[in-house]
Amino acid sequence: MKKSIPILILFLLHFLHVQTQETKLNDTIYKISKDFLAGEGLDFKKQKDSTRTVYQKRVYNGNELAVYMIAIGTDITNEFESFPMEEFIFWINGKAVVEPKGEEAIEIHSGEYFIQAKGFSGKWNFVDTGGLHLELALIAKNRPDKQFKSPITKALVIDKNILSGVVKPSKGLIYKGPEITVNLLNTESDLTKNHHKERMLHIINGIITVESSHTKKEKLYPGDFFIVPEGFNGRMSSNSLQDLRVLEIFKSERNDL
Repeated sequence: MKKSIPILILFLLHFLHVQTQETKLNDTIYKISKDFLAGEGLDFKKQKDSTRTVYQKRVYNGNELAVYMIAIGTDITNEFESFPMEEFIFWINGKAVVEPKGEEAIEIHSGEYFIQAKGFSGKWNFVDTGGLHLELALIAKNRPDKQFKSPITKALVIDKNILSGVVKPSKGLIYKGPEITVNLLNTESDLTKNHHKERMLHIINGIITVESSHTKKEKLYPGDFFIVPEGFNGRMSSNSLQDLRVLEIFKSERNDL
C-alpha cells in the first residue's frame, strides 16, 4: 500500500483553478450531467507521486454548496488525525475499508451513500479493483470552526432500508451535523419546504417535473442529481405511479450548532 495526500480532500487542491458551473437565476435548476457521473470530462491532475492517477472537476459552485467529481487510482491508504469537514458522498465505483481509531472497521461499496464525519480519526484503505475509484462529493462552503465536530465518529452509510422505502425516518431527517443536513423527501409538498436553502436533490424513486417562467417543463428521473437554488421560484411536482423517494442535502443552519 502507498501513502498519499488524503484522497477525500483532494478536491480542495487547485480550488481556485477548476472550472465552475453556477446557477444564475433562482428559478433555474442545475442538473449534474450523466457524463460527469460516469467519470467523463474530468480534468487530469498531475501528482508528485507519479504512480497515482487523479482526475477531478468541480461541477457546481454555489453560494452555500460545492459539488465535485473525483476519479482516482486505488490500492492506497490515507491516515487522518482529525478530518476537517463533513461531506456527503455518493460512492459510484470502488471499495474502501474504513478503520476508525478504537472502533470496528466498516466497508464502503459501489452504489452507497454516506456522510464522512468531521473530526474523523483513523484510516481509509482503498481496495484495488483494477480500475479507478469514482465519487461525487458535496461540501458546505463557509464552514463553521473546526471545534464543531460531527455527532458521528466514522462514516455513516445511509441505511438501504431507508433508500428502499421500508423505513421512513422521523420527519424525514436522516442526518444533521454542523455542516450538512440530509433528509428523505416522500411527498410532493416536501419538494419545496426548504425553498430558502440552496440544496442538492437526488431522485431514488419516482419522477419529478420542474417548470418555471424561465425554463421549459423538464422531467427528472431516478438517478438524477440536481441543484435547486436559494429561493426557488419554480414549481416541482410528482405524478408518478411509483412512491416518491428523494435525498435532499443542504448546508446546516449556523444557529443549529
